[in-house]
Amino acid sequence: MLKVSMMIRLMLLIMMEGALMKAVMGEVYTVGDSNGWSILANSSYYTWTSGKKFRVGDTLLFHYRPTNHNVVRVNKENFKSCNITAPLKTYETGNDSFTIRGTGHYFFTCSFPGHCDAGQKIDIRVLKTYSQTTNPHTNVNSSTTPAAHVAPNTTAMVPRSVATATNPNCLLMIIVTASIGWVSMWGA
Repeated sequence: MLKVSMMIRLMLLIMMEGALMKAVMGEVYTVGDSNGWSILANSSYYTWTSGKKFRVGDTLLFHYRPTNHNVVRVNKENFKSCNITAPLKTYETGNDSFTIRGTGHYFFTCSFPGHCDAGQKIDIRVLKTYSQTTNPHTNVNSSTTPAAHVAPNTTAMVPRSVATATNPNCLLMIIVTASIGWVSMWGA
């Protein structure tokens, strides 16, 4: 009976860690889906982003031919005017990733002549806080200016230290530390 009880506790611990890891790791989005990062013929990147809710910890993947495109991160003013002379960062490998580290807007475009004006630009709006009654990828408030990362609210099963962690690496360390404590406490 004692072994069964310990096994059930261990399985619950593993399930909780899996759920928390999902919140820490975030979603992975391929920009443009199967079209990749290119000039879209019958659509726009506004359409691509309209059904998505980006969060801190999510990763954007940009797939493109480096001989035809690149990815340039710019500020809001340069995004609106397609001014690519002062990029914040330039990506040129054709298989680039960008992990969202804070809330606000992230603006990307292509610096090849005419590409930005043709619509190869994207505004990624990262939401500010999580709703208490939903999972981290639904129904949240928004922000238009960058702010500090706000950790997701969690269920009552999660220790308070995990619920209030503000850094994904910190949250991961808390999970590992708590796991070691819980396993040793249960005698496993």
